[in-house]
Amino acid sequence: MAGCAATLLASTLARRRGGGAVRHPGERLVRGASVVGALALGAALVPDPVASRHRRRIAELGALGAAVGLAQGGSPVLFDVLGAVFRRAIGPAAPEAPGGDAGRFAVRFLALGSAALTASAVTRNAAHGVETCAGCGRPAPDGRLRAPAWSGYAAVALSLPYPVVKLAWECGSDLGITRPELIHGIRGGWVPVVPALVGSVLSLALVRPWGRVFPRWVPAVGGSRVPRVLVLGPACFSTALLAQVGPAAFMSGVRHYFGPRKPTDDFGLRPWVPLTFYASWMLWGPALGAATWEYHRTTAGCPACPPGRDGAGGSGAA
Repeated sequence: MAGCAATLLASTLARRRGGGAVRHPGERLVRGASVVGALALGAALVPDPVASRHRRRIAELGALGAAVGLAQGGSPVLFDVLGAVFRRAIGPAAPEAPGGDAGRFAVRFLALGSAALTASAVTRNAAHGVETCAGCGRPAPDGRLRAPAWSGYAAVALSLPYPVVKLAWECGSDLGITRPELIHGIRGGWVPVVPALVGSVLSLALVRPWGRVFPRWVPAVGGSRVPRVLVLGPACFSTALLAQVGPAAFMSGVRHYFGPRKPTDDFGLRPWVPLTFYASWMLWGPALGAATWEYHRTTAGCPACPPGRDGAGGSGAA
């Protein structure tokens, strides 16, 4: 609750400092999610004698929704960091480089922190009263917040439209193309396919045994456990990146699809092509986030956890 209040206060101060004329992207979302999150957490944390379990569950869902909103509103901080690195790299010799906004950066950073704290509070509150491990204090699998088992496979499917269509173009296909000379004339069109396919493999690693234990045929490390950070690190970063890029790109695609088209708007593609790409990115983010959470849930454990209680006890497959 304090984190949500701090985020709301920082957003208000940053807006006043900037003159209050122009809203920065995600400002309304951050402010609204901060209010909803604080109210929902207050309702969810009320002791059982006062609030029924049904109402507490509704409040927990509201708090989780607020956490998602805070994460979405704060996710541009990734681009703020990249922009700062870019400005430092090019030096003062490039006056056209956009400047940073410390207040906006602080708001987004606080929003991400509040989202993590809100989700953690809801998870701990939901696990209150369930059996926990005496060694690590984590609840048993039945007491933890769970994601759908198919989320990882959904993430894989949603990651494929872009690389599949791009590879088809590289092979000479005119699928969705209105100006073949323009699209086929682009050099290195296959390059963006590489990170997309890496994301597909990462999504699959979250739900397959080889994402937890190296296959036997891998030299030196075959049969040993995969360090969680090797999977969770890129998965968390990719989820945050998709959370920022996906919705914004999808709304841009919708406007392009339904808006009045001009001759200068013809990029050589039928409108459904970018709309399909952007819709898949927007849905890929939540699916990847759910699979990442389930991977974390099933692989977090300690030596005191008995076999079968978590990913460390032998639940290698999803």
